[in-house]
Amino acid sequence: AVRCEAAGITFHSGARAARCPAAPMAPAGGGSAASKVRLCGKSAQRAAPGAKGVIRRVGRAAPDKARPLTARHARALLPALFRHTQGKPFRAPALRTFLRARLSGKGLQIPTADASERLLRGLTKVHRTTGDAKSPSTPPPPAPLGAWQPTGVRYVDPEGHGGVDNLQGYAQGPRRATSSWVSWHEYGMVYRLQRADGRRGGAGGAGTAAYQVVCSRAFKRLSCSIQRRTICTAMDDGGEAAFKQTIVLEPRRAGVGRVAANWSFIYLHSFSNTGVGYQDFPHYFGVSGAAVRVVIPTAPQQEQTCFKDWMVWKGKRLRWRRIKFNSWFDYLTDRGGQRENDINVHTLLDMRARIHSLIRAEVRRVGDPKRVIVGGASQGCCVALDAALTYPEELGGVIGLVGHVLGSTPLDPAKRNMPLHLFHEANDKEMKWSWVKNTVQRLNDEGFNVTSRREADPAGCGHWIQDIEGQWIRLALRRIVSGAAVA
Repeated sequence: AVRCEAAGITFHSGARAARCPAAPMAPAGGGSAASKVRLCGKSAQRAAPGAKGVIRRVGRAAPDKARPLTARHARALLPALFRHTQGKPFRAPALRTFLRARLSGKGLQIPTADASERLLRGLTKVHRTTGDAKSPSTPPPPAPLGAWQPTGVRYVDPEGHGGVDNLQGYAQGPRRATSSWVSWHEYGMVYRLQRADGRRGGAGGAGTAAYQVVCSRAFKRLSCSIQRRTICTAMDDGGEAAFKQTIVLEPRRAGVGRVAANWSFIYLHSFSNTGVGYQDFPHYFGVSGAAVRVVIPTAPQQEQTCFKDWMVWKGKRLRWRRIKFNSWFDYLTDRGGQRENDINVHTLLDMRARIHSLIRAEVRRVGDPKRVIVGGASQGCCVALDAALTYPEELGGVIGLVGHVLGSTPLDPAKRNMPLHLFHEANDKEMKWSWVKNTVQRLNDEGFNVTSRREADPAGCGHWIQDIEGQWIRLALRRIVSGAAVA
């Protein structure tokens, strides 16, 4: 089994070499247009050594006034505190030293010595009973609330396919014509604070107690319902946009059923792909601790100007016809991935209006534009960035994979604080870093809140990313959701 340790995520039992949610995982605006319909073989190679991992964070403005550090903020820092203390006992002064370094420039107050002691005592108080993956049938003793740090999913057959039915803990409900539900395990670590002397919070004098962060392995049950449907939305011009063959993942709680979504994520597939291709890959979008509704529409079929000589035989009556592709806009040129292609701007503007109508519908559903996230892969990444940066209101963020911001997309200064999480494959030949990095720099220069990450996919398929697509999506979703939680 190929063991994959992507920067920031560890998969314990072997993410496999190649999995593909749909046949051609194709490129976007600047890649080779002809290569957009090439397939990547299943028997992929391991990533080349020395894969690059680059993270840039710019444009995030610090609050004008520092806010008090709450127990919720502090609990989220327990994994970092565990690494800082190496799991050894510490006292309140050590916590303050840690917080000074950790919270510098974050707009949060450093608590006083007395407040630090009270904070530590509060974090050790027992609030509820929690489960343990090692002995799920035995009720565990009461424990304080902890910080959950997921490490990923595990596969029954590490060399098998990448669908949800190959995940540890997979279960499926009754399959209907257009809907079903599935559940699976998300593995991780739970970090909790306890008194080093074994006593519970509240005992002992202020300033005398020693504390310790402990961690244990565990898993959570993730679940969602899967629907295939047509979504119709109202356009600004009074017309209607129909998104056919759309996959909708509704949040669900294992053992409880459907729950109301408080986040919405619109994900746009790559060129020549379909939304239905993600039907068996709901775990790509599954994050614990947030009820996220995921909408994956299918792009309409249209001819591509750069493929004017690509014909297909349609029978004696229709004879030869131009090939149509599921695409978000029309490519005018095919520059083989050397630089950004020219596009038919009118098709982009039409799609921008359609995606805006879908965003508006999701804003009405969750009640806040900052709880609607858009994202996409390759060409879908380009359109997601364009739609988010031109939408009248600031959205919750953008998650863009193996794509770039289009040269024709205007950069609205009012969106500078919106999180933009961009992921680039280190060996991508269709979106070559030599020019894509300039599109990232354009956002940086304008002061946008960009996190740019570049690393190799262990599957070795370059632009046609495999399992790492789900890892990147989940990583960015967690950061956006957790960032909103502590804001």
